[in-house]
Amino acid sequence: MEKNIYIQLLEEGTKVYRPVPSFQIEDNLYEVGGFEIYDPEDEVWEFTPGTYVLVVEKNLDGENVLVAIQEQNTE
Repeated sequence: MEKNIYIQLLEEGTKVYRPVPSFQIEDNLYEVGGFEIYDPEDEVWEFTPGTYVLVVEKNLDGENVLVAIQEQNTE
């Protein structure tokens, strides 16, 4: 199932997150999508497209969203 998760942008000077369409693998495990919007020359994402990540629910600007917190090895 495709769903937006939030990826932290690095090198921004403050905490900034980008919503990225991703694919749910298990309850809290997603594969980061966003190949079509990822531009490493414009933004540095904490987790790049194709990475498997664990997510947790966090409140960002008054909205509960899923935030990627850790890369997960799926082997």
